[in-house]
Amino acid sequence: MKNPLDRLMQSNLKFWKRSTPQEIGLETSSDSHPLAPPRHATFPTKILKDFINNVVKRENPVVLDIGPVIGSNIEYFLNFGIKIYMEDFLAAYNKPRYTVFVDDKLTLDEKKFFSENFSYGDNYFDGLICWDILNYLETKFARSFVEKISAKMKLSSFGLGFFQTLKGKGPSAVHKYRVLDESNLEYIPLELKMEARKIYQSREINQLFPGYQSQKFYLLKHNVLEVLLKKC
Repeated sequence: MKNPLDRLMQSNLKFWKRSTPQEIGLETSSDSHPLAPPRHATFPTKILKDFINNVVKRENPVVLDIGPVIGSNIEYFLNFGIKIYMEDFLAAYNKPRYTVFVDDKLTLDEKKFFSENFSYGDNYFDGLICWDILNYLETKFARSFVEKISAKMKLSSFGLGFFQTLKGKGPSAVHKYRVLDESNLEYIPLELKMEARKIYQSREINQLFPGYQSQKFYLLKHNVLEVLLKKC
C-alpha cells in the first residue's frame, strides 16, 4: 500500500497541519513514519531548535518554507502543530517565463514574478525559512523579495536562514536540506546548478532585513552562517 503522505505530496495542497504539537527533540510521533537514514552528507544546525521553540509559542503558528518540498520536513513540522506552506523559490525563479530583455540584458521580470508567486495576505506568517536561497539571487531582487515577504510576516515573527560565506568558482549543484533532528540536516544535491550571486557579511544580512533584529548568528564548520532574526 502506498504511503498516504506520498499521495498527498502529488496533490496541489500548499499547506499541512497537525493539531497537537509534540515535545521538541522528537523526530517522529507515535503515528509518524520513521525517518529514513541519510544517504548524503549531514549538516549541523544550531538554531532550528530555537526557531521552532519560538514559533510554537504563537497561536496557531504558520510558517513559510521557500526551499524545495521535502515530505519528511513537512511531517517534522506537523509534529509541533505548525502549519507550513512550501514554495520552491528557485524553481520559480529559474522559469524562462519570468525573464525579459532590458537594455539588451536578460533580467527577471519582478512584476510578473510576484503577481504569480507568493500571493499571500499581509501579516500572515509566524516564521520564514530561507535555507541558503538568498545567496543565489541578484542583490536587487533579493532586497525586493525580502521587502515583499516581510509584509506577509506578523510582528515578532521569526526568520531562519543559512548564508554561504565563501564563493565558489562557477555554477555548482544547489542543495536542499532534509531535517534529521533538531541538530542535524541532510545536505542533498539537486540537478539544478547555479552560481552564488552574493556573499553576505553579518552586517549586510541585517541591512537585507530592515526592521528585523538579529537574535543569533552561528558560523558553522562548512563556512555557512546560520541566522535567527525577529521582526520588530
